[in-house]
Amino acid sequence: MLTLEQIALAVKGEVVGDASIEITSVDDINEAGQGSITFSFLPKYKTIISSSKASAFVTDSKDDLKGYNGVVVEHPYLAMIEILTLFSKNKDVQHSIHPNTVVSESAKIDSDVTIGPFSVIGDDVIIKSGTIIESNVVIHNDVQIGNNCLIHSGAIIGADGFGFTTIDDTHHKIPHIKSVVIGDDVEIGANCTIDCGSVRNTIINNSCKIDDQVHLAHNVTIGEGCLISGGTFIGGSATIGAYSMLGGKVDIGPHVVTGEKSVFAARSCVLKSVPGGQMYAGNPAREIKEKQKRDAVFTKVEILEKRLKKLARNEK
Repeated sequence: MLTLEQIALAVKGEVVGDASIEITSVDDINEAGQGSITFSFLPKYKTIISSSKASAFVTDSKDDLKGYNGVVVEHPYLAMIEILTLFSKNKDVQHSIHPNTVVSESAKIDSDVTIGPFSVIGDDVIIKSGTIIESNVVIHNDVQIGNNCLIHSGAIIGADGFGFTTIDDTHHKIPHIKSVVIGDDVEIGANCTIDCGSVRNTIINNSCKIDDQVHLAHNVTIGEGCLISGGTFIGGSATIGAYSMLGGKVDIGPHVVTGEKSVFAARSCVLKSVPGGQMYAGNPAREIKEKQKRDAVFTKVEILEKRLKKLARNEK
């Protein structure tokens, strides 16, 4: 339990109203009740402050509150992070390796690493300081994981990639002799699969954040600071430029190279390399302005087709 004043101090915000009220939980604006603090900085939420039962609101303007208690902040999303952390049950992590975890004797794990139950850590794995491995994670041989990473439950890191050559209807498996190297401050979502490399390591650079159920194939390189949404598949030997953003269910073809700060809309299918610094969409993915022009042409053709069919019917 915290007072509104204590919360405001934590987020470097300004209290409006009663600073002494007690806050017991953080809730959605539509579900908040007595003792709740909620977030109302988005336009659609500012309009329903008066109908919410929350005790206090976090916003970016005094004008939004109109007599209601709240905290005014300059950076609302940073304030949200801080407040959710204050009320999180997991804010004080007790670093330990669960007794039901299987850890190879040759693995090198820093003393303040946390590993959950039923995880498996293979030979010569390196896991650095502050990293948290949740339950049921499998980390294959030789994988390297940097500082302060978070690997969610069910992730499998370092399994063989899908590589075969077919001769006379016989599939010959290509050995995968490289591994996976993960930088610092990387988060990998639940049930992700990250394959090891065949001729080069699969690499995830610092500060990347990867959502649930993402697949990275062999030899992939993810540049620093990328955000990858759920259900995305990245084909073998592809390279994603630094600070790129991939929406949900994006498919990147093998050997494709995307430039820095590429943005791919959800369900984009990227079949050829792109220079980056743009938003892309569609299947195949194109720069968004080009896609919109093409879509406009197709719409006009459809309209014209309907008119011609109507004229043909009238002439009969």
